[in-house]
Amino acid sequence: MDWIERYLQAVKFALPKSQQEDITRELRDSILSQVEERESALGRALTEDEQLDILRKMGRPTELASRYGKRQALIGASLLPIYWKVLQIALLVALVAVAGSTLALAAAGRPINESLQAFLRLPNAALSVFAWVTLVFALCEYFGAGFRPKGAWDPRQLPPVTKERPTRTRTELIAQFLVQTIFATWWLTGLRYEYLIFGPGIAYLHFAPIWLTLWPLFLLTAIVDISFTLALFIRPYWTQGRRLNSLVMSALSLVAVLILLQTPELLLASHSLSQAPAAVAGLNSALHLGLIAAAIVNVVKLAFAVGKLIVGRISDAQSAIVGL
Repeated sequence: MDWIERYLQAVKFALPKSQQEDITRELRDSILSQVEERESALGRALTEDEQLDILRKMGRPTELASRYGKRQALIGASLLPIYWKVLQIALLVALVAVAGSTLALAAAGRPINESLQAFLRLPNAALSVFAWVTLVFALCEYFGAGFRPKGAWDPRQLPPVTKERPTRTRTELIAQFLVQTIFATWWLTGLRYEYLIFGPGIAYLHFAPIWLTLWPLFLLTAIVDISFTLALFIRPYWTQGRRLNSLVMSALSLVAVLILLQTPELLLASHSLSQAPAAVAGLNSALHLGLIAAAIVNVVKLAFAVGKLIVGRISDAQSAIVGL
């Protein structure tokens, strides 16, 4: 029954966490019932190939899991979880952009009504984000049938059963990949074209040169983060990969934070208004406090990551010795 457990594990990984246990239990009962019926009809136990034939007829784990999602007229069940996560992060990016523009205007000492007007652009920005994200996913849903794999699939390709459950489903990893790509593109482009981050506030506030100096480090961090997500999508049970991801990302983030902490002025005023220097100095102080907190968090995360990696290697070594 090892192939059945492998199949159930793959289906479970593609399901929302709230439904995993109930649906997996239901599927196990259904598959075992089919096995019993065929064994009763044949008068003997099923061979491995006959068990695999039952699983093959059940369909690919991801396709089977998608049937349990809520049906939508515009966006189907297989894309819906990804759509919600991408929409949430896109709206958050829009909020950060509008907030950055508002803060820049306030720091420049502009009238309150001008700063408020910048913030009131948020509904329009949110509506535009909602429309574009929904349109893209609706088109993916409409044309999606042409991209779905056809023909028979081989259950022998199912990964072995593992005791350690993946922390994210494949749907969540796809959403994570899209979110990482969107954010990295916005951030890396915004460092060179600051209007994308500050909006109209770019006339009064901009980044200090240190941010562009760190551009290669930010790019490296984004590439590493996205690469680990893709690796975990391909190998969802790569336990060491998850530990290594946490270690590397914490180390890269800590390096960037420590370099930024050495720079007194992270934001610079873009004009000569007398009110600007004091306001920008306040923003720089707040930003440094935030970086100190980020440094502490990354040190703790790095320590935990190193500990988990060491414990994991010891555990793997012990398992290998027991296997011998």
